[in-house]
Amino acid sequence: NGTGGSRVKINCVVMKNFNDDELVDFVNMATDTFGGDVDIRFIEWMPFNDNAWSRSRFVSYQDMVDKITKGGLPLERIIDGPNDTTKWWQVPQKDSTRIGFITSMSEHFCSTCNRLRITADGKIKTCLFGSNEKEVSLKDIMRQSSSDDPRQQEDDLSRVIHAAVQRKTFALGGHGSADNIAKAADNRPMTLIGG
Repeated sequence: NGTGGSRVKINCVVMKNFNDDELVDFVNMATDTFGGDVDIRFIEWMPFNDNAWSRSRFVSYQDMVDKITKGGLPLERIIDGPNDTTKWWQVPQKDSTRIGFITSMSEHFCSTCNRLRITADGKIKTCLFGSNEKEVSLKDIMRQSSSDDPRQQEDDLSRVIHAAVQRKTFALGGHGSADNIAKAADNRPMTLIGG
């Protein structure tokens, strides 16, 4: 029914003159090939170190919606979940298929974001776009703990995580815009952050 967390999601990062002409094909694949049992999420291309992000290849959420509707598929907005990073739509004739848009750049959702990430090397990121120096190593804290008491170790980690969240900056890791994120080049590549 699309409301549970167990649905399969196919993510597609959209780039101008690369795959922006395939949006309708992806929606049709979700509805026809998979019979509405999967969600398709179109993701605005985001600047990370080493991905050569450029405004000229960026496709906004609104442009994606326009391309799909001009391609003959009417879309109808449906309700998002609380703190959802995805704006959900559906094709009215095929109501079990959800079409999502992750609009991090054109319509960021920083004010309702409750996401934290732990990187493969044990660091906590309070914002996907936060600079590397804002990361806190939970791995180091766990290894340096002077207590053998699991409750004390948990309390220590809780305090550190709380402090990291309190330092979280608003609007795209404090950068304010996609262009500023790209200029700063102070974040890991997405492959080193994890998704």
